Amino acid sequence: MAVPPDGRLDEEAKGLLRLIVERQAYRQRMAANIRGHGLKFLPDLAAKLRVTEELAESLRRLATLEEIYEAIGGIDLTARVMSRMERIPYPATRLELAACLALTGRAERAVASTYARCPCQRFARLAGELQAADRTHDAGEEERFVVFAADPPNRVQAQRYWERWLTLCLQSLGRPGTPGDERAYALGLRDRRAADLVALFIEEVEPLRAAGGLDWPDLARRGVDLPRTLTQRMRGEGA
Repeated sequence: MAVPPDGRLDEEAKGLLRLIVERQAYRQRMAANIRGHGLKFLPDLAAKLRVTEELAESLRRLATLEEIYEAIGGIDLTARVMSRMERIPYPATRLELAACLALTGRAERAVASTYARCPCQRFARLAGELQAADRTHDAGEEERFVVFAADPPNRVQAQRYWERWLTLCLQSLGRPGTPGDERAYALGLRDRRAADLVALFIEEVEPLRAAGGLDWPDLARRGVDLPRTLTQRMRGEGA
């Protein structure tokens, strides 16, 4: 049974929250699909069991998101996000799976951190769960990718993996400066604007990039809009 939305949400806030829930459902479905696909790359039973548990958690969160969506007037959340799933690639190797999990996990935590005080209390609790989730397996895969990337003969392939999943993660964070982004922040649905969220994510993945000896790609050419000051900082042109 769906839980009624928080009484402080007016119709405008509900409309914006529906969009936010759709984006979160997109990320959770992506996480579930990738983990299901990635099982074939994991040779040992313990790793397979851990990823299966994480997949089940993603599906449970999807079910919760569907209930929240219905409670705020949404209809058929699955249909709203399925068309977007077509643009998501699947890792082709275990090393690409490692890069994928390292980046998507960090993006998930960064997004969740912005909704801790969302007035829709059930969505805020879900965000808290995402932040607190056990990332032991992802951390191990991240180390695997860093070791691979740091070896010069692997650098070109590692850079391809890095750029592919970095682009997808940044696109999933939303476009900075849009009217919807500004209103969601003004209404208190999230406590950071998209530009601040993108900057947080870039800060989070910088140690991974540096450890692997990887380069920032030209994200504008890959369809990612970044604030000018952030682009300059990534290029080392300013603070």
